[in-house]
Amino acid sequence: MAREMEIQIMGMDSEMDPSQMMAQGEAEGMVDQLRQAEEEEMQGLAPTGDFSKSALNSLVRAHNKVSSLFDMETYPDFSEGLEEFPARFVRELMMIAQAVSDAIDADILDAEMMIDLEGVSSDRDLALLAGRLETISKSKDFKRFLKEASGLEEEEAEEEVVESKPAEEMGDDDIEELMRARV
Repeated sequence: MAREMEIQIMGMDSEMDPSQMMAQGEAEGMVDQLRQAEEEEMQGLAPTGDFSKSALNSLVRAHNKVSSLFDMETYPDFSEGLEEFPARFVRELMMIAQAVSDAIDADILDAEMMIDLEGVSSDRDLALLAGRLETISKSKDFKRFLKEASGLEEEEAEEEVVESKPAEEMGDDDIEELMRARV
């Protein structure tokens, strides 16, 4: 009875044999370790300083305008000032920063729009960052760039899905063509 309750709590299938349960437990442990490592990495990139609630929330509002272009969840306002950004906020800002960097590389945005969290340590820095995000959120070229990039990803995903015959039904020519396509 206790073992069945443990299995239900852990979300494991009671039909699994013990080795499958151990493998699932190990996989879950590895996923937790990866999440923890990512969390630590984000904390290492997090700006530190004496940030006021109002400056943080101005940045959050600007962030939410840009993040809506990515169909991301709205980030909540801060209830108090902070000395270090939360990992989720850093992760989202880094994702936006990467898209901005890609847009700069494609000559869609000016290099002055670069999002860099490294030097952010004061409310003034937050205001500058919020201003950049506001400008980026209003850029029609950036919006178009994101839509085109999203469309390309969808096309690539569709191209990857190719109908194939079972190996038994393939002739030599089909096999050679398949091998060439993979190279």
